[in-house]
Amino acid sequence: MSLEHPQTEQEIERLAGALGDPTRRKVFFAVREADAPRTKDDIAEQVGIDRRLAGFHLDKLVEQGFLEADFRKREKGGPGAGRPPKVYSLAASEATVTLPERHYDVLAQLLLQAMSAPGDPDEQLERVGFAFGQSLAKDQIERGESVFTPTQAIAEVVRILTRFGFSAQSDADVTTKPTIMACSCPFEEMAFHDPARVCGLDRSIWKGVLSVYAPGATLANTATRAEGDEACVAEVVTPGS
Repeated sequence: MSLEHPQTEQEIERLAGALGDPTRRKVFFAVREADAPRTKDDIAEQVGIDRRLAGFHLDKLVEQGFLEADFRKREKGGPGAGRPPKVYSLAASEATVTLPERHYDVLAQLLLQAMSAPGDPDEQLERVGFAFGQSLAKDQIERGESVFTPTQAIAEVVRILTRFGFSAQSDADVTTKPTIMACSCPFEEMAFHDPARVCGLDRSIWKGVLSVYAPGATLANTATRAEGDEACVAEVVTPGS
């Protein structure tokens, strides 16, 4: 599975932060894939939600700059009267954006896979997340041909997490207790409902990515936004530190 996309990392961060809600994400993609402007009734029917909820998400996407809204003029002598319907279309600034929707689908599949596997669900979440994180990292490097310093390893982890939808950064230049921080998360909506398990899966993915670039390294002393912290932060612990 390749994570190479033409977007800049900043664009991905912005998109991931605004489209963390799965319903809003479906609404956005429904408008983006349409061949003409759509009303909230059109989107409600396509997505399978109430028209008022469709309107709420559509207007939020307009506020966030992803969509544009206008009032479609009725044809002269056509049916209907009163105010013309409000229609939504992709904002001009987003015309070339191709958000990797399948990444979110993969995350949902990971949760289903872990929860349906035999054994302790929490242990399955950790195992599945770690293996998936490893697969993300291994897809980015040629096996056995790269050696990374601790600072380089953390930078690579940050790069991959950012491409995958986390607004990640690090203070890897600090000689003591380097950390990785993420201010957005594709799991965010689910995490606030079940932070123990969802954030556990989240961190297991981080650990899996880190293990490829820095074998033996792990994460400790984590903080999560879903439990009231300002950001999701994990301390990187390397062998001998």
